[in-house]
Amino acid sequence: YPTSDTSSLLRLLNYPPGRFGTISPHTDFEVFTLLHQTSPGLQLQVRGEWRWAPVPPQGTVIMMPDDMLEFWTNGLVTAMRHRVVSCGPERHSLVL
Repeated sequence: YPTSDTSSLLRLLNYPPGRFGTISPHTDFEVFTLLHQTSPGLQLQVRGEWRWAPVPPQGTVIMMPDDMLEFWTNGLVTAMRHRVVSCGPERHSLVL
């Protein structure tokens, strides 16, 4: 039930086609992010280099570890540093 002590945050984001440029490299602060990838543009930082994340088949869900999971595991699991570049199609993001 809702309380004033909750730390939950829902973010609804819309990226118009070809108009937002690049979202700076970052990690998310939650425990993990579930992402339903439907258009290109997501890049993951792997071993210090930027590489395009493979765009999974439609209907695939990607799980990325976030800052809180890194904290809880004392660094055993590291948060996934990522960015999004504009590749044309409109993108939507729902983060909880």
